Amino acid sequence: MDQGAVLAGRYAVAGLLGAGGMAEVYRAHDLRLDRDVAVKVLRAAQAGDAAFRIRFRREALAAASLNHPRIVAVFDAGDEAGGTEPPFIVMEYVEGHTLSDLVRDSSGLDVEQALRLTTGVLDALEHAHEHGIVHRDIKPANVMLSERDGVKVMDFGIARPVGVSGMTVTGTAMVVGTAEYLSPEQARGLAVDARCDLYSAGCLLYELLTGRPPFVAESPLAVAWKHVEEEPLAPSTHVPGIPAACDAVVLRALAKDREDRYPDAAAMRAAVQAALRAPHEVPAGTARFPAAATAAAPVAGRSAGVAHSPTATAPAPRAAGGRAAGRRPPRRGRRTALAASAIVLVAAAALGVHALSAGGTGGTAAGAGAGTGTGTGTTATGKQMEQAPDLRGQTMTQARRQVLARHLRLAGVRLGDCPALPGGRQVCSQQPAPGSRVTAGTGISVQISAKRH
Repeated sequence: MDQGAVLAGRYAVAGLLGAGGMAEVYRAHDLRLDRDVAVKVLRAAQAGDAAFRIRFRREALAAASLNHPRIVAVFDAGDEAGGTEPPFIVMEYVEGHTLSDLVRDSSGLDVEQALRLTTGVLDALEHAHEHGIVHRDIKPANVMLSERDGVKVMDFGIARPVGVSGMTVTGTAMVVGTAEYLSPEQARGLAVDARCDLYSAGCLLYELLTGRPPFVAESPLAVAWKHVEEEPLAPSTHVPGIPAACDAVVLRALAKDREDRYPDAAAMRAAVQAALRAPHEVPAGTARFPAAATAAAPVAGRSAGVAHSPTATAPAPRAAGGRAAGRRPPRRGRRTALAASAIVLVAAAALGVHALSAGGTGGTAAGAGAGTGTGTGTTATGKQMEQAPDLRGQTMTQARRQVLARHLRLAGVRLGDCPALPGGRQVCSQQPAPGSRVTAGTGISVQISAKRH
């Protein structure tokens, strides 16, 4: 759009602020109210597509229904089918930069700043969730930071009412959600709720603390696989000196099963604020997610005719470089493609992501009740001892719960040649063996049936 153009006889375009896959954002001046605004204009290539227009209209309606100082306000919208002007949304103009810019350019984003910024995001999410709106695309690039107004969440283009289910991609192949911040249930096409946004907020906090999202890989599909099947490393694994409270808050937010996450934005904000006050004390409710998670659970292995996880190598952890505790070294440059990538569920389903994460459905009665004894104790050196639970016959969700309950961790998931059990894909073998005495924090590797029964 040319500079000087006037939309709806009212908004004089002053210059381009940014561009995305479906729209461009311009700075403009509202001639009627004499104020600067931001105008988001649907690209000409998408303006003729009904699906894109619906998504664009949904963004305007979702954001306009919210009135909160931490959410970018929507003032006006224009969408005349067949008209001479493209669809547009008029928004509050925020002078500042995104959290993505801050992470990329900062040479020392400290723990306190990361926690305070996340608190602002959770304020916005609490308001949106109270009004029945799930954002579904919380990430650093969708959060503005202004010296005058602080944190402002924007871009409700893929927002959904609480509880709405559906594919992660539309019939016109319009991608929804960004791979690095996508909750496991979104990747599987399940119903969304507020806890999906809390998972993404956990990813955002992880990146603010460490300079990188919890999972990185060579493709969006590989990243999505990691969200579904791998346990995240604690942030302090990448940046020594990050306090235990931060590790615990992040790991709870990133729990695979949404039932294990914070119940709502207010609860997560309270935990973040507790971490601010006492960074070396684990906040209440997070003890089940120990900071001792020091190894992710790689998905590997292939049996005949069975798809497996794409090869994906995460960057090596970065040393603290002599900085004060809680400060991260300068960012070294993350692949641009990863920063802007989005997940397409159709491709993920082709690799069996949906089938691999049965989410607790099915499962035999014997498997669900196996390994319920405690078997705790201590070694001569004072280390707590645990008994490896019997995970055989359990779904991945059930297995994770058993492992966490014993203060252990899931260290590896592999597709195997073992026969499928009734109820779908389940654990058929494990190491260490059931009943083995192991120290707290030990990783248990499991093999799951390669095909559905």
